[in-house]
Amino acid sequence: MLIRSRLLAFSVALVALTACDDDSSTNQSSGLACDADAVPILLASKADDEDGDGNTLDEAFPTIDDEDDDIADHTWIADHAGRHHLFFHNEGRGAPWKIEHYTSRDLKSLDYEGTALEAQAGGWDAGGMWAPHVIEVEGRYYMFYTGLDGIAGGATQRIGLAVSDDLHHWERAAVNRCPGTSGDGCVYQCAESWTTWNDGSDPQNRQCRDAFVMHDAAGDRWLMFATARSTSGYAVVTVAESADLTAWGGAGFVNATRRFAAGTGAQTTGGQAENPFVVSRGETHYLLFTDWQDPEDSLDVAAPRTIVQYATSASLAVDSAGSAGWTYRGYTPDPGVNAIEVFTYGIGLSLMSQSLSNPRSGYSRPLRRMLRIKCIEWGADGTFRTVNVGFGGDAAASRSPVGPGERAEARPPSMNSSGRAP
Repeated sequence: MLIRSRLLAFSVALVALTACDDDSSTNQSSGLACDADAVPILLASKADDEDGDGNTLDEAFPTIDDEDDDIADHTWIADHAGRHHLFFHNEGRGAPWKIEHYTSRDLKSLDYEGTALEAQAGGWDAGGMWAPHVIEVEGRYYMFYTGLDGIAGGATQRIGLAVSDDLHHWERAAVNRCPGTSGDGCVYQCAESWTTWNDGSDPQNRQCRDAFVMHDAAGDRWLMFATARSTSGYAVVTVAESADLTAWGGAGFVNATRRFAAGTGAQTTGGQAENPFVVSRGETHYLLFTDWQDPEDSLDVAAPRTIVQYATSASLAVDSAGSAGWTYRGYTPDPGVNAIEVFTYGIGLSLMSQSLSNPRSGYSRPLRRMLRIKCIEWGADGTFRTVNVGFGGDAAASRSPVGPGERAEARPPSMNSSGRAP
């Protein structure tokens, strides 16, 4: 496949991200400014009120499932008109899950566009979809997603592919590369020597989800970073490679993403590396991942860190022995978040989109999982920090739940004297 991709919100090639110069730097093309004292940008999806009582936060599953449009695993991509498209799987605890579609012109609000992709009856993804990731190649959009063949828990997970010419109308790729399954779109299952995917003794073994796809120019190949259960007993970031985006084979795994009890080379707690995302700055590649099993973000911890962590490498090389070139670096700056994405906005503004996962984020329950947008400021030593981003005097616009065709406006929640939401 001829690779001639343009620079996108999430580039199919590695992006050399440009940092904010300081806390008050402004992106002249968008009006956004990095400012540690700014009111945080929060973006919310539409809310459900299935029991009709006017309260969308009174979930009592399974009879009430009001929060099924919370935003967790998500992806951003810009179209050619400058509108940013947001895709994520709905958080309904029933089944099947589906991929929802929103758009934004300015990051001040979200417009609901509808459902992008639904379950394929009788197919390999009949149980629904998780964790979309979208790239553009040669003017066509490719959505990689996790497909389930049943209801969460012990369901088998595989990676699927849908394609679109306009980001609004999606069809599964007319291929199936997953033996023993039916239906279009299945392109990869993590059945590698370093994974437990072929071990049927425990249904949890068949984890293969959260695909992140990028082009590796040095290797003239596409790489897919995903979550799989390792033979070490922990989940790791596994990597597959492809020449055409549909035929994938194992390339290796990153051992630095798993738990090491002694802390040698990686984290000392947790053990569930997922939501991988790779960005580059200069000669350094940053592999970000979430570990929701890590207790160091717990409300019981006096000085919490975050479940989002990262490893770095000078190259994208991976191998079946654990990819020693990747070094565990520790934690990203903000507690209480998960499933983060990094993208450029306007002219070179580096932004991080964070799903708020617990009150350590500063927002207490009942909590809909909104997205918080922050600026990234890169250090010279492979570290970085985040600061708020605002619109000057316009950041306090109201935000309210929306339905189809309506708008969700961003505004800060009320704060108590500690600076945290009550």
